[in-house]
Amino acid sequence: MFASFSAGDSLRVYRLQRKGVSLDLRTHLTQASTPLREAWLAFLTQQAMGQPTYVLYDLHEGEGFIQMRYRAHQAAADVTFLAPALEGDGASAGAWSHLLDGAGIEAASRGIQRMFASLPESGSEVDVFHQAGFILYAAEDVYRLDRVPGDDQAGSLPSLRDQHPEDWPAIQKLCVTVTPQRVRQAEGGIVLTAAGERQCRRYVLPNEHGDEIVAALNICGGSKGYWLRMLVHPDAREVAEPLVRWGLRALGSPQGEPVYSNVRQYESGMRPALASAGFELLATRVLMVKHTVAWSKLPVQELAAALKTVEPVPPAYRINGEAELGVGKGRLATTRDS
Repeated sequence: MFASFSAGDSLRVYRLQRKGVSLDLRTHLTQASTPLREAWLAFLTQQAMGQPTYVLYDLHEGEGFIQMRYRAHQAAADVTFLAPALEGDGASAGAWSHLLDGAGIEAASRGIQRMFASLPESGSEVDVFHQAGFILYAAEDVYRLDRVPGDDQAGSLPSLRDQHPEDWPAIQKLCVTVTPQRVRQAEGGIVLTAAGERQCRRYVLPNEHGDEIVAALNICGGSKGYWLRMLVHPDAREVAEPLVRWGLRALGSPQGEPVYSNVRQYESGMRPALASAGFELLATRVLMVKHTVAWSKLPVQELAAALKTVEPVPPAYRINGEAELGVGKGRLATTRDS
């Protein structure tokens, strides 16, 4: 049986969450929360808050649960937690497949058109998601700084300022410049920050003329750590290092909490800047997406006419020397040009 979380599932979720795996690395590393709490929040608020949770208990498929988070202002959701973790006997893989299929149907019924997942680069998780209809479209590295140096010299960026609503068109232009077309197609538009980031400060760095933005910085804090997300124009890589140091200085005086940052494989210039500030590579993740089939309210005749003009989305392929994404030896793999 596959069903939405209800009060009677509390004990099962409480027991299984200890055996599960979080796919939302950002929240897992910076926030103090539990899947059971998120399930109850979604249940009590009718999914306006928390994470929608679906529970499986079947004599053949076993038991488990899956959680998702809806992305604000997008017809999209992220798979954030799965339980139990994959094991070698194949039983848990079957439960994951059942959970992913069921969650996909539920998401489509709510108008969700894309489901995203961030997975470890190596391991059986990628295989299971691939079999469930997810495709690889990008990869990213996650870096960690255990402690912010107390005497760290702040970067010199006098024109860096708070982000304003009127900056959005310039930020969109920056994202389009940095992000390959196939990634924008996979994500359905411009994505700089993940949904649900309420405790964040956002800054932008205009160019010398003030008509374009050459860098954007988001600083998000939690009870367990901080997360820096930076985007730098390819022609302004010299600002990457002072931007990192400025961000660290803006944290104030953290009480020993670690700082994290993620860099996608096509974002050049940020890795040396993070390494120079003392960050070390923590993990490499692959980003996957599944396009769901949502119910349409339009008559069939109107849909048929519209489909004649729809341009098909091309598959993931190499564009202008960007990293190749493909399948190798039974699992999706990424390769980078030297």
